[in-house]
Amino acid sequence: MASNKRKLTSFERGVPDYRRRILQALAKALFLPPLVSLAVLGLILGVPVNLLSVTIAAFSIPLTISARSYLSERAQDRAAKSLNATVIPRVKGKWPGNLDVALRIVKSFENDYVLQVFADIFREYDARTVNTRLFWHDQMITMDESVMKFVSATGFSHFEKGILWHERIDKLLGTGLFNAEGDLWKTGRAIARPFFARERISDFQIFERTATSALDLIAQRSRDVLPIDIQDLLSRFSLDSASEFLFGMKLGTLSQPLTVPGKVKLGPKGSIPIEKATKFDEFTEAFENVAVIITRRGTQGDTWPLLELFGDKTEDSIATIMNWMDPVVGRAVAEKEKRKSAGVDTAEKEDVFLDFLASKTDDVEHIRYELLTYLIASKDTTASLLTFIVYFFAMYPAVCDRLRHDILTTLGSEEPPTYDTLRNLKYLRAVINEALRLFPSAPLIARTSLNTPLVIPASQQQALYFPPKTQVMMVSLLTHRSHDLWGDDADEFRPERWLDSATTAKVNATPFMFCPFAGGPRICIGQEFALNEAGFFVVKLLQRFKSFRLAPQFQPPGSLPPAHWAGKPGRQGMEKIFPAINFTLHSKGGIWMYGDLDG
Repeated sequence: MASNKRKLTSFERGVPDYRRRILQALAKALFLPPLVSLAVLGLILGVPVNLLSVTIAAFSIPLTISARSYLSERAQDRAAKSLNATVIPRVKGKWPGNLDVALRIVKSFENDYVLQVFADIFREYDARTVNTRLFWHDQMITMDESVMKFVSATGFSHFEKGILWHERIDKLLGTGLFNAEGDLWKTGRAIARPFFARERISDFQIFERTATSALDLIAQRSRDVLPIDIQDLLSRFSLDSASEFLFGMKLGTLSQPLTVPGKVKLGPKGSIPIEKATKFDEFTEAFENVAVIITRRGTQGDTWPLLELFGDKTEDSIATIMNWMDPVVGRAVAEKEKRKSAGVDTAEKEDVFLDFLASKTDDVEHIRYELLTYLIASKDTTASLLTFIVYFFAMYPAVCDRLRHDILTTLGSEEPPTYDTLRNLKYLRAVINEALRLFPSAPLIARTSLNTPLVIPASQQQALYFPPKTQVMMVSLLTHRSHDLWGDDADEFRPERWLDSATTAKVNATPFMFCPFAGGPRICIGQEFALNEAGFFVVKLLQRFKSFRLAPQFQPPGSLPPAHWAGKPGRQGMEKIFPAINFTLHSKGGIWMYGDLDG
């Protein structure tokens, strides 16, 4: 990586400003057809500009849109037939452009059980991959493990993040690894890979410090007979652990005031204080606001810029995030310069990721984006996994009892776990896998095909024709809960399934039936870090606490499951919380609960 390489602008990355794109699309759809119609009527047919010609010109707009859509679909039908493939089933809405379908998706994301709208659409069309055709544009969604395998792994070179993705998220993640493409991604991944080697993640001293701080806070609330928002606590634990491990500094979020029961309101994702007391509260709310907006953009298809023509809704929140982040990056760069001035070798400082990155580039913007990328991964993905594990302990006390017995038998109540003991606690890994199966932290992953049509293998039907330059949304949460793949008890939390050799053999043979960390070349680079962090925390948690109880009376208004969920099939009818997705999976309003100390 060149030492003075600056961050590329969206234009240089090939991503047009979203306003320009949508205005060009509007001009093509709304202005070009009537202008052509008036020109033909006037210049060729000699019809003057009058009410009739204006009416004809106006009607040319829907006629042109309909004709383009019809011709596009027929061209796809012919191409699919020539390739001995089948066209992906098209969702047929009642309103033009499937506007009703788009509104249904947006409303469901805000008010219904997580991703239920996609489950319903798959069931209605008796398919595992469908084309929602929002606003006359192809938009695929799939829960088919074979399609996901092709997109993520065997056909990886035929897909990219895509322009629509970058329009939605570039201002937040910029050139960070999660967002990067091509050589930039390859370089970033190669730089980061050594920091996730086994010898680094097996050093659990940081986990020990941060877990102890977090557990002390739960214990204090327990002694005071007060509940705690476990989602908020685990977000802080994950953030503090990763910041020290990866960047050599303590962010100290666990030392900031916790949310107080009865004095919170519903935030964009979890509970937030009625009055923001600290800069961390502002940072958390800002990031959650951005996550909500980015997710909403995704549900609105490629027409979301219409709602943000006069202002980017993420701008203020991103400014808050960057103001919080800049001092962190500044300290790392200043430390690098200090070492350089003192004659200390700055080529490679292997113990801290941020210092290592600073030794490779002077591009502060790129360092900031990389730092933010890893903070997001630690703050939300690991925290999401741990949150749902503790939720399941409250929902399924027998599972908690069995795992606690295994831990106390192996380690007692005080000995910290090591890499080897975590590996040998088979039921612990089963609990983690089962939580990831039912609630994968990143349940939606998008990719966009390149410029050539594709034929993609499908699990239960003829191979599928996939058009060029088309986005596909992979819905791993629904794949993980598929009765076809997991059996009639697919919706049940049953860790014992992971102790069954037949299940593990099936997963090994069909890897994308369980892909909580994605798969293929872009598989999560920090998955072992996340699994070890989660395992370590769970061990320490159950060494000190014997049980957990939900405290629904402390949930902020609007965060409990609606009454009409009761009796619904699947997990919807079982839940005691409101799972939702805003960038990553979380519990709406957090999860307020009591932890019962041992003894």
